[in-house]
Formats: sequence, structure tokens, C-alpha cells
Amino acid sequence: MIKVKYYQNDDFMLKGFCLNGHADYAELGSDIVCAAVTSNALSVINSLSTLQKIEFDKVVGQEGHIECIVKDEYLDKAQLLLQHFQLAISEIKREYPKNIKILKK
Repeated sequence: MIKVKYYQNDDFMLKGFCLNGHADYAELGSDIVCAAVTSNALSVINSLSTLQKIEFDKVVGQEGHIECIVKDEYLDKAQLLLQHFQLAISEIKREYPKNIKILKK
């Protein structure tokens, strides 16, 4: 199961996210849930960096672990893409509830 945690500041603005684990929907290389979550995460991180020129406090991309935390001075600029990611993950979870768990903040 992929565990998703969102980071927020004191004003409840999204700061980033952390993904841990594997979806275990299918064999490695055929897991559409894992592919969807990973693709969304990497696309958002790349778009924040390349298109929005946002800087991060932390970016991790390892097997079974993806994490990003936006620097505070870029939070306003990052909200649309971070909210897009949150919505995308919620939709994937709705279709595959046994494979994704969104942890309480």
C-alpha cells in the first residue's frame, strides 16, 4: 500500500508531500496504481522546479519513497500544482482504495 502524507504550514497551505511504499496492485512493471501515483508525483515536482522555478527544502526520489517540501517563500506560487497533486491522488484512491492510504495530518 502506498502511504501518502501531506505537509502544511500553520495557515494550512500545502508545503509538499511524502509517498512511501508500493501499491501492490500488480507485479513490478505492470502496476498501474504505482505508475499513476509516481507519474503524478514526478510531474508535479518537475513542473514546480522547471516551469514555476520553485526551490525546495527537500526532494527525495528513491525506490518506494518520493518526497518534496517547498521552501516557504514559494508556497503561494506552488499551491495550484500541489492542490492538483492532492486531487489526482484522491481520485486514484477512490478507484483503488485498497492500494493507497492518505494519512491524517
